[in-house]
Amino acid sequence: MLRVLWISSASNGAAVELLQECKRLCEVRTCLPARALAALPRTQPEAVIFDFQDPVAAELQVLQSVKRLYPSVPIVMITEGHSEELAVWAFRTRVWNYLVKPVPLRELQTNLQQIAKVLGHREPGAREIQRPGTMMPRAPLQAADEGEAAVMRRIIENIRRDHTTKIRVSELARACHMSRYSFSRLFHRTFGCSFRDYVMRQRIATACKMLEASDSTVTDIAIASGFSDASYFARMFRRHMRKSPKEYARQAPKPPKGGAERRATL
Repeated sequence: MLRVLWISSASNGAAVELLQECKRLCEVRTCLPARALAALPRTQPEAVIFDFQDPVAAELQVLQSVKRLYPSVPIVMITEGHSEELAVWAFRTRVWNYLVKPVPLRELQTNLQQIAKVLGHREPGAREIQRPGTMMPRAPLQAADEGEAAVMRRIIENIRRDHTTKIRVSELARACHMSRYSFSRLFHRTFGCSFRDYVMRQRIATACKMLEASDSTVTDIAIASGFSDASYFARMFRRHMRKSPKEYARQAPKPPKGGAERRATL
């Protein structure tokens, strides 16, 4: 099995699902970004996956250091915080692939399979791994698949834009000219979770950012992040984050005075 070092500080549901899928296919070791350089010589991975929530400069510098010290080890970068500038930086750093969440489980599987295949054909002593120009899915691409992919992209764009408002599955399904059952089945097959679960994760992620950067009340944050009931918000938050909203706000690092934490300038 492919030996993988999974480097991440993310702990939300989507990150856990991706990690579990990787463990199903590979021999996986995990560590935090701060411990990556110490873990590499001990684990000797054949591939490295960086799973970022919203990468900061220090985390990106770790990725750069790993690539500089281990140039033949392919790196897959997964990120929720995305920009064109960040993508350009990633490929200039010579990552194997750059994936933006939500990452379909099938896409993660394809990357791992392609890495294993290329490593199996690499000549002994090769310093830099060859990267394929384009990664094809396992099955031949068909017109129906292209239609489904377009539908999923549109759905995710809508959820990211409107997840703090009331989103009805029936309305989205109707807009996509699908039955509610077909829509729900396609969503789960693509992303490995239900539509309701994905919306909930988006709302919890939004609430986390508000708790980190705001002194608003829990009730105000619950409403702003898409919950109509503060007690229900508190229950869902504890289920996903393993702590109450107040505990999370109290323990979260606060941005320095004068502005929010400066993100990486690439």
